[in-house]
Amino acid sequence: MAKTDGTTTGKYPVDDYLNMLHLAKRSDKTIEGYRKVLKSYADFLGVPLTEIHRHLLVSNLLKYAGSRKGKSDAGTKTNLSILHRYFVMNGVVFDELQHNAMKPKVTKEHNDKPLEIETLQRMMDLTDVHGRALISFLVSTGCRADETCKILLSDVHGDKVTIRNEIAKGGHGGTVFLTSEAKEFLDLWLRDRDDYIRIADARTKGLSGKKKPVPGAPRPVNDQRLFAIAYTSLNKKFARLYDSVDGSVGKYHRENTIHSCRKYFRTVAAKTMHPDLVTCLMRQTGYLDSTYVRISDDEKYRQFKAGEAALFVTRADHRIQTSQLDALKAENERLRQDLNGVKQSQTKIESTQDALTRVFASLSPEQRETILSAMK
Repeated sequence: MAKTDGTTTGKYPVDDYLNMLHLAKRSDKTIEGYRKVLKSYADFLGVPLTEIHRHLLVSNLLKYAGSRKGKSDAGTKTNLSILHRYFVMNGVVFDELQHNAMKPKVTKEHNDKPLEIETLQRMMDLTDVHGRALISFLVSTGCRADETCKILLSDVHGDKVTIRNEIAKGGHGGTVFLTSEAKEFLDLWLRDRDDYIRIADARTKGLSGKKKPVPGAPRPVNDQRLFAIAYTSLNKKFARLYDSVDGSVGKYHRENTIHSCRKYFRTVAAKTMHPDLVTCLMRQTGYLDSTYVRISDDEKYRQFKAGEAALFVTRADHRIQTSQLDALKAENERLRQDLNGVKQSQTKIESTQDALTRVFASLSPEQRETILSAMK
C-alpha cells in the first residue's frame, strides 16, 4: 500500500492503463479524453507522458488542482476525477481531506445562449452541401455530434436512421427520423459524397505527393461513414461557420457550439411534438420514461412527421422544394382570388342587366319595337 504522500512507481504506465480501458469497452472518444487529461498533468510536472506513473505525488496533484483556478468548475472536476482514479489504480492512498479535494463542488454555470433560427439560416447560406446536410441532420434528429460522425451509409433507410448501440452514448441506440427538408439536403450530399472525399484527401497531400501530417486518425479505407468526417473536424467546421455569422464568446468558450443543435432540437421539437416523443427520440430517458412510456416506432414516425415543420431550418424562398402544404396553400389562395374575380364580374353583369331592363320598361311601345327590330 502506497503512502498518502510520496513518489511511488505505479504498476500501470499510461499506455497500459488506457489499453485496459479499451478492453473494458470504453469508447475511443472517452479514452482519448483520458489521454489528454493525463498529458496535461505530465506537462504540469514537466515529465514525459510515459513517465508519470513514476511521479505519483499527491502534493503535486493538489498543486495541479490549484493551477486550474479560473477555469470551468466542470472541467476541473472532470480532470481531477480522471487523475484521482489513475492514482488509486496505481495504489496511491488519499486521506479524507485529500479525497474531498479531488471532488470539488461545481457551481452550475450557463456559458451558452439559445441557438436562434436566424443564426442557423445564415450558417446554411454560407456553408457547402456537406455543411447543409450536417446542420439539417443534427437539427432534425437531435443526435449527438459524436454519434453523427460514426453513422454509416448502411444505417440510413429512407428518412429513418438507425443509431447503433455501439456508437450511442451509454449504449442507448434507437431510430431517429429526418424531416423532408433534411432528407433533401442529405440526398444532395450523397450525390457529391465521393467527389468530396476525393478532394478532401487530395488537400492532405503535399506537392511532393507525400501526405502532410494531419491531426486525428487517418481516413478509413473505403470510408463508409455517412458524412465522412471525424468529430474534431465537424466541431471545427461548425465553429468556423458560427464565427462567421455570430461568434459571440462566453466565459470559457463560444456561446453556441455543435452541442447547441441538440439543445435546439429539444426546445423546438417540443412545440409541435409531445415531450414524451422528443425524449424518446433523444434517447435520454429517466426511470419513469424508460419504465412507463411506450410508443411504437410507427407511432413515433407518424407523430414526428405531423410536427416536423417546426424543425425546418432554411427560409421558405431558399428551400430546395416547396413543401406540399405550402404548394396547396398557394394554389388555394390563387383559386380564391380567381373565384372572387368571377363573382365581381358576375355582379357587374347582373347590375347592368337590371339597369337595361328598367330602361327598356320605361320606353313606349313604338320605341321598344324599333330597338327589337334593330337587334334582329
